[in-house]
Amino acid sequence: MLDEISRDLNQYLKHGNLGSFSKEIDPNLNIDNIAKLLRIHFVLTTTGDNGKVGVIDFIEALPQRLRRIKTTVKKETETFEGEVKGRINWEATIKQRYNQDPGNQSLFACDKREKNYDIAENLVLKKLLQIVHGIVYDELNLAFENKYKWLKGWIGEKELKHVLKQLFQRNVYLRRIELAEHIVTDRMISRAIKSRNALYKEAGELLIRYNKLMSYELDPAEAKELLHNTFIAPDRAEILFELYWTIKIIKQFPDPTFQLIEPGSDAVATWRANNHKYKIYHDSVGSFEFREKADKIVKLLVDKDNYLGRELKVLKMIEKLTGIKTDSLWGGRPDIVLEKYDGNDNLVSILIGEVKYTQDKGYAIQGLKELLEYMALIKSAGAYVEKYKDLFVKSKKLKGGLFLDFIGDDQLYTTGDEPVFTVMFGEDDVLSAQIQKWDGRISDRGQSYI
Repeated sequence: MLDEISRDLNQYLKHGNLGSFSKEIDPNLNIDNIAKLLRIHFVLTTTGDNGKVGVIDFIEALPQRLRRIKTTVKKETETFEGEVKGRINWEATIKQRYNQDPGNQSLFACDKREKNYDIAENLVLKKLLQIVHGIVYDELNLAFENKYKWLKGWIGEKELKHVLKQLFQRNVYLRRIELAEHIVTDRMISRAIKSRNALYKEAGELLIRYNKLMSYELDPAEAKELLHNTFIAPDRAEILFELYWTIKIIKQFPDPTFQLIEPGSDAVATWRANNHKYKIYHDSVGSFEFREKADKIVKLLVDKDNYLGRELKVLKMIEKLTGIKTDSLWGGRPDIVLEKYDGNDNLVSILIGEVKYTQDKGYAIQGLKELLEYMALIKSAGAYVEKYKDLFVKSKKLKGGLFLDFIGDDQLYTTGDEPVFTVMFGEDDVLSAQIQKWDGRISDRGQSYI
């Protein structure tokens, strides 16, 4: 599965394992906000067999290397009255007294020596650390909160995230480098790379690599190499199976633009085709609501001895025991939601997908029950998407798909016109036919595939 969809899974930034995958696979770069994706992968790099330095190794060695930071000495002559600061420059002192006040013996011209930290190499170093700090603390905030495994280089025993913060904000040498007053030029970077000090040489190399990734004309070779070496694969087979089907659906349409799959954003891709707009989500409610609140039916079920009345008593007891009020009788989140809109952003149709990574028929039937619940209870702006009389009766607005591992040649269920279908692993032709039928590209011949 991973080999089949990894080209279109580079944007995955949730729970997973960091690694690499076959060099034969050509990573997809048609990703919205590709720059952010590459920035995140940039800070995950380690020094590889090709000799290219990685950000993690660079930060790990930084505390020791900063002790050898390079400076120049800046010499200035300044005139003081009644005090001496620095070494007295008698020639300049006599000249100042003669020009200003010949009788004033309290005038002294002193030579002051100050260390200058704003040299090219230091500015390159500070610029690189500023970039890395911004990515780690701004763009990876939620990832750190979720303690994703692929951040192990930053949150492991050495706590590189904390090391970076301490150095960037408190190190006396770095604080004296006034980056805001300078523009880091290509000449400065070139000078840093030629340095015999590994601190500056590697800082220059990393900054060049970052600039290439962020250039307006993206270097595809560099970007693909980066994504190859820092590929994030879902750590659970169930999640991989859900994404497998999500991407297989997307591939039924031309020119999709993939989104970053990260905390807070569950859209996987968007695209336009035949004057329609499409959005597909994974493990998300998409633009809709899948929740039933208790307060709307309380008045109808006071002291009623039935299923819903007893469920309400359960909610009240939870509140009594814990002090936490729960007003939801049911809530769900489908594995896949595909939305289709017309040119005026009016909803045309929805495909809801439930994925079960199983070869057990009983568990598959449980998935079917969940799918039908989603179809029955999906809401938009507080109202059910499907009218009661039209529910499960040749709906044009709502379709359900049950996506399974191979569970044998026996049919899971038989049907005529119900707007649900099943697809098992390996049945690409079946998936293609069902998506085309849902999208209106082929006519419904009155028989759903089972």
